[in-house]
Order: sequence, then structure tokens, then C-alpha cells
Amino acid sequence: MRRRTLLASAGAGAMLTASGLPAAPAEAAVKPVVRTYAVQGTDLAVSLLPGPAATVLLYAARRFHYEIDALRPGDLVTDASGTVLDIRPGWYPAGARDGFLPYQKIVIHDIVAQCDGMLAWGGDARTPREGRFAIAVQPADRRLRVLAKRLDTDAASPSRRVGAGTALPFTTDRVRRAQSVRRSMAR
Repeated sequence: MRRRTLLASAGAGAMLTASGLPAAPAEAAVKPVVRTYAVQGTDLAVSLLPGPAATVLLYAARRFHYEIDALRPGDLVTDASGTVLDIRPGWYPAGARDGFLPYQKIVIHDIVAQCDGMLAWGGDARTPREGRFAIAVQPADRRLRVLAKRLDTDAASPSRRVGAGTALPFTTDRVRRAQSVRRSMAR
């Protein structure tokens, strides 16, 4: 095969290695390492980026399961980065709105608020994806580590527990805080 033919078949702008073969795309070379985690209160497992990102996304999944609707097999899908969690993507397709009842949206906004805006809900996006929760900062962000530590501490201390099994999302202070976080994330 002639070099010109090889370049044409590899595509415009393709990089060649020293041996003259096309180089692998950069995305393939830097593949994030994900790990499988159990979702508390369910028989489900999900593959996520280890560390603070997993802690925050598992928190969202747990609260969804306990406070919005029970999760079943096939309800959780993640992306290759392990920093995005889609809950029931078939139920909440891209572009669709109003898939949740008003009280469920209060819980979702409370989940985001309790994550100090470091977790984004896809329902607030320009093109909504209401089943999507995504880490809104870089996975190595120090603030995400601090949040994950707080969520772990809250989960370990029942007297300080925030979320699952409580009616706290519906208090006036929590609703106001959730609204404030939503406004700041929209900027």
C-alpha cells in the first residue's frame, strides 16, 4: 500500500507513528479507570470513577431510590468517564420535560443543593435530560473531595443523616437553598 493511499484511508489529519501506521486516537489512549459499586438499598451495581465522583453519584442514586422511586435492574446507565449517571434514560429521553411530579422535582433539587452545586441535574440543562446526574466540576477538584467526605460522614452518623428516609427536602429552608443553588448554577 502506498503512503498516499494509507493517509487517505486513515482520514484527513491522521497522525502516523514512526512505523508509518495510523496512531490511535487520543481518547482511546486516556481511558478513565472505573470501578463497580453497589447502590445502597438495592441489588444494583453501577460502574463509576473511583473516589469523590462515585460517592456523590451514589448519594444521588440512593436518594432517588428511597425518595423518588425504587430503582430496578436496567435503570442505571453510566458514561465511559464514570462521572455521569443516567437513571432510566428510556423514561426521560433528551429534550423531554415534565417527567417528574412537583414533589419529585423538589427532592431532585434538594439532592443537587446538598451537593453544593457540584452535581448537575440534566433537567436544568438547555436540552433537558431529566434522568441525568453529572459531576459539575473536575473529578480532582478539592471541593468535590470535601463534599464526598461530608456525605460519607452524614451517612455514617444517623443523627446527622441528610436525605434518605427523611422529610427534610420539603422544609422551607431546604427549598430556598435548593432554589438558590439552581440560580447560581444557571449563571
